[in-house]
Amino acid sequence: MAGESVQRERVTDLGAVRIYNDVLASIASIAASEIKGVHRLGQGSPKNFSEFLARRGRSKGVRVSPGENGVRIAVSIVVEYGVYIPRVADEVQENIKRQVEKMTGLVLQEVNVDVEGVKGAPPPRTP
Repeated sequence: MAGESVQRERVTDLGAVRIYNDVLASIASIAASEIKGVHRLGQGSPKNFSEFLARRGRSKGVRVSPGENGVRIAVSIVVEYGVYIPRVADEVQENIKRQVEKMTGLVLQEVNVDVEGVKGAPPPRTP
């Protein structure tokens, strides 16, 4: 599988087990989408051109990076109009942390949520 592996590698009697960043991004993407009030994942903003090219085929709107004491995940979302954004963002953070840690055994140091937009806003009133 393409992508960088996470800092943690587990060696067993049968060999090594590596979990790739693409896997963590997929888990985070699904976990964020499960939250009521999330319309879709955002596009995220690549830090540089090589990151832009590397995103082809990956979970857009999710960035995984190593931290000093674990893994950092940043997710960009678009919320539904009328939801309480802080509640939705909190639930996204909690669900991503719970699912990634449960499925991989990795420790998440941070889960950052960027709200990129609102979907379904009523059209502006014209006088």
